[in-house]
Amino acid sequence: MDFSTLTITEWIAVVSFIFGLIFGFSKFYAMFTRLTSTLEKLEKAISKLEQVQIDYGERLSRIEEQIKHIFKQIGGRK
Repeated sequence: MDFSTLTITEWIAVVSFIFGLIFGFSKFYAMFTRLTSTLEKLEKAISKLEQVQIDYGERLSRIEEQIKHIFKQIGGRK
């Protein structure tokens, strides 16, 4: 392809296409670099959520034991 025979409109189209490719690649690169930091934050949130779930499980088991103890005191053993 001989670039010297291109018209002004064709030059504008070629330059627009090249800048569009550069812009697209830069946007994808920025998105993927932010994706790694987002994944790190998500992993931290999941670990915190797992710890909270463990804590609530322990609290629930303590509450169940207290309820059993209260019913034993009220009704006695039969």
